[in-house]
Amino acid sequence: MTVPLADTSSPLISRLPDGQPLTRVADIIRARALATPEGVAMRTPHTVTTFRQIDDLSSRIAQRLIAAGVRPGDRVACVARNSPEFLAALYGAAKAGAVATAVNILLAPSEVTWIIENADPRVVFVGADEQHLVPAIEGANGGPLVVDADAASLEEWVRDHPAIDPHADGAGHQTALILYSSGTTGHPKGVMLTGHNLSQALAGVQNLLELDESSVAMAPIPFFHISGLGLALVATLVGAELLAFTPHAPDALLRSLRELAVTHAIVVPTVIQRLLELPDAAPGCLPRLRYVIYGAAPITPDLLRAAMTTLECRFVQSYGLTESSGGVTILDHADHERGLTEPRLLTSAGRALPSVDLRVVDHLSGAGAAPGERGEIWIHGPHRMAGYWRDPQATEAAFSEGWLRTGDIGYIDEEGYLFVVDRLKEMIVSGGENVYPAEVERVLSAHPEVAECAVVGVASHEWGEVPLAIVVRASGSTLTSDELIAWSRVELAHFKAPKQVRFVDALPRNASGKVLKRVIRSEVATSEESR
Repeated sequence: MTVPLADTSSPLISRLPDGQPLTRVADIIRARALATPEGVAMRTPHTVTTFRQIDDLSSRIAQRLIAAGVRPGDRVACVARNSPEFLAALYGAAKAGAVATAVNILLAPSEVTWIIENADPRVVFVGADEQHLVPAIEGANGGPLVVDADAASLEEWVRDHPAIDPHADGAGHQTALILYSSGTTGHPKGVMLTGHNLSQALAGVQNLLELDESSVAMAPIPFFHISGLGLALVATLVGAELLAFTPHAPDALLRSLRELAVTHAIVVPTVIQRLLELPDAAPGCLPRLRYVIYGAAPITPDLLRAAMTTLECRFVQSYGLTESSGGVTILDHADHERGLTEPRLLTSAGRALPSVDLRVVDHLSGAGAAPGERGEIWIHGPHRMAGYWRDPQATEAAFSEGWLRTGDIGYIDEEGYLFVVDRLKEMIVSGGENVYPAEVERVLSAHPEVAECAVVGVASHEWGEVPLAIVVRASGSTLTSDELIAWSRVELAHFKAPKQVRFVDALPRNASGKVLKRVIRSEVATSEESR
């Protein structure tokens, strides 16, 4: 099924404070520093940084990069936590005409080495807490120039260079940013995003979340993820204040949301539940909060109803990927209100954003699927990446007749709502029947003694493949494999129910919280071999 909701001949684009269309990343900080120079760009637990300060520092970084031999098209990487210095390095790279590359700070040293060798940056900024990765960085490709990215060291590095913007950045169709995919199925790939890609993506966030100069956004997502960096860029674009920290304890989080007058908060449903359990959580407790943006799991009607009553704000979630420059669908607040009486909507990823076309097809033939029929999700529109860095084969495989193949399985209903079922690569074929692990995981997670679980396929002489459930028991549970399998067969078709269950203390995850199925498969394979 195809849902042509977009007019891609007149795409929605971001506009700078002076009304000009956004085409280049560096224009974001240039224009904002002119419009509201003393506005708060970012707040940390100990510092407050203005847009003018980030603009000045980014110009000095650009000058220093050029003096160090960086030329247009060279890569400049950042391996650091969210900070004003991170943003200044990114904008500085853009002003120098370089391609900024953000690296996941939670990766193992060998994984960081692989990315640095692949991206081949001329300069790498490394945060104070990431110094243990310096040997892995210096050992790649003969060793790029490593620069300490803490405030004092960075200031010393640019000390002799003026805050004069060199304006060396290229056109909007050129690659502006490389972000590496999470690597849940193998080596991460460098996703190339252009200025035009980012302009489309930021426009959707800006308009649909009503972000402006009065907004204060609290986002715990690292800048090396497209959702975290996208919010940081749009905050600069509109002049919103960005909080570079999120308290973990529910009471501290509630206090910070109130005292810092947060208007937009990104949280997961479990955190919402913990907030509502606090004695101070009552209607009127967060008078400035306008939007809660959540992800990682659907929200239940009961939790949504309680949250809407207590927090008195709008709820939003979306679906997207790095290759699509971020979100491509949105389940808006009106959809959430419908979800109170139509719970199935709350399991939806919403409908396509402006300038985005969605299509669900048979992943083998490419034939369009009927409404409600499952297939691979394809995306068309100006959000699509330029390709994978130095990987033409993967780039060719990612596109079909101009459509971006997401590798996700889902379906679109008669109203245009997208339901994401699972990853194509994770689909299990058991006795000729397709089994979607995410569907099995949702059912198993409903068991009161299951804290979380992951389902993978394992080889079966009789059926080809069968589902195996890796389960973390709830605290105090004595649940057995036989009990869970018997329970699942009541809730699922027998071919979908797990044939085996293994209990573990925790599931392996990457920095963005995604369960690493490839790690689970590897551990299962090793276990089977040892047996």
